[in-house]
Amino acid sequence: MERSEKYIQYDGTGANSVQKISLYNWLGSKFTGVVSYIRNHPQEFFLQVLTFVFICLWIFVGSKKVFTYAEFRASMIRQPFADQYGIVLSYILPAVELATGILFIFEGTKRLGFWFTTFLMLVFSGYVILALRDTWGSIPCDCILEFPISWKAHLWVNGLISIACIVGLLLDWKIRKSFKTTRKPILGL
Repeated sequence: MERSEKYIQYDGTGANSVQKISLYNWLGSKFTGVVSYIRNHPQEFFLQVLTFVFICLWIFVGSKKVFTYAEFRASMIRQPFADQYGIVLSYILPAVELATGILFIFEGTKRLGFWFTTFLMLVFSGYVILALRDTWGSIPCDCILEFPISWKAHLWVNGLISIACIVGLLLDWKIRKSFKTTRKPILGL
């Protein structure tokens, strides 16, 4: 190692091993911190995992409709309701799904995202129930399903998502309630 006026030049001996050890220590401390957080705050961690899952779900579902819009619009027009409703829904559904995903990103709107998801799952489940009961004389095409599963399985998935939303709302309520009771007033007010 030589020292010039402003810079220190390394000859390459031992510099990489020092960096690897410090990176290893840094990763170890971060992993230990995460494990400690999960142990001390399991409800907050589970709520964050649910939030992340719903962000991914709604961004994936909404963007898939946007990127394959021509196919999605055609499938909406083939549904058993009037074509003008299919056209309107082909615009509204991707926007609502993407907006719901965005609601989960911000702490202040996360609860609203859980409520919107619960509402959307109830509406989608109602549509699936109508399709399974042969309300229109036949089951509409499978082209509207986001995942390659049957209509009955889709109903189960919607139910599980609804239950996860209710759990998320309850956890969010419990965490906010405990935060309000442990927070100290400012300046004794």
